[in-house]
Amino acid sequence: MNLNELLNIKARNNPDSLLRLLITVAFISIAVVVIVSGYGFYRIFAGFVIKNAENDTVRLCKVLIEQQKELMFVTAPGNQVVLGLHGTETLAFDRSLRHYLTPFNIIKVKVYTTGKKIVYCTDPMLIGKIDQDNLRLKNALNGNIDAKMVTKEKARDLADEELLDVDVVETYVPIRAPDNKILGSFEVYMNITEYRDQIRMGAMVVTLLMSFVMVGVFGFAYLLMRGGTVQLKEVQAQLEMIAITDPLTDIPNRGFLITRGDEEFERMRRSARPLGCIMLDLDHFKRVNDTKGHLAGDCVLKEMALRLKNSVRPYDVIGRYGGEEFVVLLPDTTFEQSLLVAERIREKIRCESFLADGNRLKITVSLGVAVSNETDRSLSDMIKRADEGLYKAKADGRDRVSWMRL
Repeated sequence: MNLNELLNIKARNNPDSLLRLLITVAFISIAVVVIVSGYGFYRIFAGFVIKNAENDTVRLCKVLIEQQKELMFVTAPGNQVVLGLHGTETLAFDRSLRHYLTPFNIIKVKVYTTGKKIVYCTDPMLIGKIDQDNLRLKNALNGNIDAKMVTKEKARDLADEELLDVDVVETYVPIRAPDNKILGSFEVYMNITEYRDQIRMGAMVVTLLMSFVMVGVFGFAYLLMRGGTVQLKEVQAQLEMIAITDPLTDIPNRGFLITRGDEEFERMRRSARPLGCIMLDLDHFKRVNDTKGHLAGDCVLKEMALRLKNSVRPYDVIGRYGGEEFVVLLPDTTFEQSLLVAERIREKIRCESFLADGNRLKITVSLGVAVSNETDRSLSDMIKRADEGLYKAKADGRDRVSWMRL
């Protein structure tokens, strides 16, 4: 696996991106749960209120039928029981019904025949009308109880007082004769506006509790993942450092050197600024390993890397190219300037002895110098010229700086 592949994998598996994904999922999940649960609990509470209103209405209607059965039911020819409430019967029924319903939250009552005609209503203006297209009335006339909560902008109660923004449960209750035959239907409006705030408050409290639970769960998960991502980032940083660092000299290895060099080469091509390159090799390094041992050789290589660091600018790129070969890349540096840097490195290596495994060693280096030009198609072209300059320096006697003329 090369360095670019490693960096691409790191970008795809960035722990911070996983953490951001968790936070995004958490916010979306909490929002969905809050909305769905809030609506669900509201519907549950509202349904409970509607069911209670329906049951109360059914009981009221049964009591009304029992109390007013002499006015509501009349016997037609052939001993057939039909719905009454005609003429003076309606007035007596109205007085009795209003008196009985005063303690309750009933704001309107209608009585329909099987022909869907209104024969009684607490609003006299509606008496005599036929509600032909009322599907809920049709359902009640088929023997079913039909209750539904609606909000009305305006309504009038039994005392003829105007009410604004009222929540009512509209309930249709079949009117049954003593022989269980359906003779018509009640439509009763029960005012439940007083429960509106309770329904909303109940739904809000339950939703908030659910939100707190969700936040707690995701918060705990976040803390666990946060700790895990910190450790993962540390491991990734260590792996990345291992992948780009030469383990002996603690400077960039050849792979990272080439990657950074390609970046600098492309930047140089865009800006038309020069890029210098120095390749250097330790003279007679095999003799050090053979006479002083590989441990001494390792000490020399480490000291070499340290001296290179101290001989160049912070933004210059140095790396171990292989064995005892090192490369220095010098952004924005002309050929003449590169020669001066190479000479400074040579002098620093030559004039100061190396302490290697208790031995003082005299080390020299050969250096090849090259600078980018218009004919270079890639970084390798420039490194190749620097390498040729290095071999020329060795051929000319070592311990010198050389270059190949274009």
